Amino acid sequence: MTGDQRGDWRHAPEDPDPAEDLGYEAVELDMIGTDADGENRVLVLPTDEEMLADDAFVIVDEASVEELSAKR
Repeated sequence: MTGDQRGDWRHAPEDPDPAEDLGYEAVELDMIGTDADGENRVLVLPTDEEMLADDAFVIVDEASVEELSAKR
């Protein structure tokens, strides 16, 4: 990360907007529960299959998945 990309964190918003302030783009995700080797896991996959070729997926323990609306 260059100095220009880092910017001055003292002037950054406390609650940045993911798209406008951080440059993130929201994508639709599918969550698929599985029981692999007796452990509950969740596959988080993009609905756009082309993104799978870019390794755009996550495998997590079921306990790591939380409903974001419950956090507000």
